[in-house]
Amino acid sequence: MLVPASALLAGCASGASAPNPLSTLVGPSSTTAVSASSASVHVNATPSGATSSPPVPSSSTQASVAGALTPPSGFAWHLSPGSPAVSVASAGGGRMTLMWMDPTRLHFRFVPGYKVPEGGPSTVADRTPLTWVPSMVAGFDSGYKLADHVGGYYYLGRTVAPLRPGYASMVVRKDGSLTVGVWDNGLAMTPDTLMVRQNLKPLIDNGVLRASSADTARTWGISNGNRALANRSALGLLPDGSLVFEYGHDVTAATLGATLLSAGATEAIMLDMNISWPTGFLYSHSSSGTSGTKINPHIMRPPSIYLSRFKKDFVAVQGN
Repeated sequence: MLVPASALLAGCASGASAPNPLSTLVGPSSTTAVSASSASVHVNATPSGATSSPPVPSSSTQASVAGALTPPSGFAWHLSPGSPAVSVASAGGGRMTLMWMDPTRLHFRFVPGYKVPEGGPSTVADRTPLTWVPSMVAGFDSGYKLADHVGGYYYLGRTVAPLRPGYASMVVRKDGSLTVGVWDNGLAMTPDTLMVRQNLKPLIDNGVLRASSADTARTWGISNGNRALANRSALGLLPDGSLVFEYGHDVTAATLGATLLSAGATEAIMLDMNISWPTGFLYSHSSSGTSGTKINPHIMRPPSIYLSRFKKDFVAVQGN
């Protein structure tokens, strides 16, 4: 996303090899809690190496659920502590993390930011965190600024920016389902459409990776310092309808897309990029409130950002 360097968090992460992202699930450096009744947020610091959350079981130890989908093979998946419908896996030596989601057991809420996307309706469907926080099991970022001319935006019956044929699109329907595809090539407006968010041409289309090593640093968005490597995120659709969100630290678009392709994605949309904007969190609930953890330790923002409306739009993943 094209933003001034001064608008980003200081301290860009180095290209050093990252630790296993699943370590954040076993012993997070911080946890964030919110009361389901008041939606008040507080952050509790945890000493490094502490284990405030129980170990996450391998997905192979989870009892099967009749009719439930299963994560794609080829990755060491671990169940989220908050939902058996969400699993995470590390890739690329820990520089990338995949978050697989079973849509048959989840609902998806698109929460507009109070600044991005620009020009949207002043009244939004989710006016209070109580509509998504109490059942939120995961959350991830959306796309670039509309001012970057990367596609259109439709929300609550209003076309804020014209939808562009051939552009990658994330669609949320009124029943809480979410899909990814190419506008006017498999995706079109229906009475059930609640939101359409476009962001560049498809990263993967019909099972073909559209990014390559020959791409310039600007092909998939302008990175800080015009570098080829950046923090990036993307969302892929698998043939069975399940979804895989991916966070990558210091990666090219081609590397990010190739990992989604190896996970079986047949369609994929690039989401946000640069130092602090890509995010991915898991949430769990107890009598004391809601706790959140990063899916990858290189994510710079805390899980608390999605416990209320954030400056940029995001997707709240809710358990059934």
